[in-house]
Amino acid sequence: MQSFIPNKAQAEKIANEFGTPVFVTDANILRRQGKRMLDAFDWSNTKILYAIKANFNPAIVKVLKEAGIHGIDTVSANEVRLALELGFAPENIVFTGAMPSDADMRSVTEQGVIVNAGSLSEIERFGKMFRGKAIAIRINPGVGDALFASNVTGGEKSSFGIIHSNFAAAKDLLKKYDLRLAGIHSHIGSGFYTPEIFIESVKLVLKEAAEFPDLDFVDFGGGFCVPYKPEDKPVDLVEFGRLVKELLTDFSAQNGREIEMRLEPGRFMVAESTALLTKITTRKQSGKYLFIGTDTGMNHLIRPAMYGSYHHIVNITNPEGKKEIASITGNICESADFFAKDREISEPREGDLLAILTSGAYGNVMSANYNLYGMAAEVMVDGEEVGLTRKRQSYEQIMENFVY
Repeated sequence: MQSFIPNKAQAEKIANEFGTPVFVTDANILRRQGKRMLDAFDWSNTKILYAIKANFNPAIVKVLKEAGIHGIDTVSANEVRLALELGFAPENIVFTGAMPSDADMRSVTEQGVIVNAGSLSEIERFGKMFRGKAIAIRINPGVGDALFASNVTGGEKSSFGIIHSNFAAAKDLLKKYDLRLAGIHSHIGSGFYTPEIFIESVKLVLKEAAEFPDLDFVDFGGGFCVPYKPEDKPVDLVEFGRLVKELLTDFSAQNGREIEMRLEPGRFMVAESTALLTKITTRKQSGKYLFIGTDTGMNHLIRPAMYGSYHHIVNITNPEGKKEIASITGNICESADFFAKDREISEPREGDLLAILTSGAYGNVMSANYNLYGMAAEVMVDGEEVGLTRKRQSYEQIMENFVY
């Protein structure tokens, strides 16, 4: 695996200084992923926009910015605000809201950020507010691919994007409100390994783009997966880049212009950079079943409970212990709170530190205060340096906005 695994000395030092549970991020893996993305997609007019919903920790985003990532893909007005505060230019930020309100579209537009509309309603409402302005549209390519069915964002059953049968109506609305189409966007889902369906989406976007000679960019979304299991192979990003470049080269030759390509990787940029470090609190034998309780739970990393997703777990304290079959549970009072069921792991003892790997995407950002637990601390490792990037949330901080 290419995911970050803290060594024993490092993990113990972090646990002693910052407590557990704690998300631990390796800055060098963030840089590695940024370089891989930039090297693979070497079309001469390319912008990589980090999908900040995957992990909005400002320290992490800063490292990606320093690594050469051009901009930010956002889904909320607050994400736009953070992107601007971190120094990204408005023209390098795109707002693709999920059923956005008029207030959100107005707010981001007034800050110079382009709205990427995913419905006829959004185009019409935007046109009424900003006649003559530039807008992008998100098309639903009719195909989708993802690690889990719930992450597919293409096809008629998806709520995202404008389906092909509504393209004509979308173009009529652009004309009605004198809107300039600046970009066409598509996103098929989150968590695919092979290029076939992705390339079909690219072809559809380019087909539509040919009808708009003043188009600034095409945006093919993100969704590139990373290895979660030890036997998983890394996605062949170079092959993705090669196939996309061929299509863009053909497009340029046929249309007499070189269009800007945008990509919006999120999971790919951050997932492997981070491990959730937790301490074993309880070893419990129940008949033939062994349960290992920890001091974290689905409130900090909900993916296993929500999707049934796999995260590899390593016993940092006792890596050479005899192998046992155990179910790793959280400390939340819910029967779904498992990180692994019947998983082989080196002898787990009370007090041992476990690392739940590949937790950098959709981990801390989906945390909640369920059972009145606070958000976990977050730290970053950069060579020999270790620094706090998010304080552990206290009881007082959880309760401060309640009125009683």
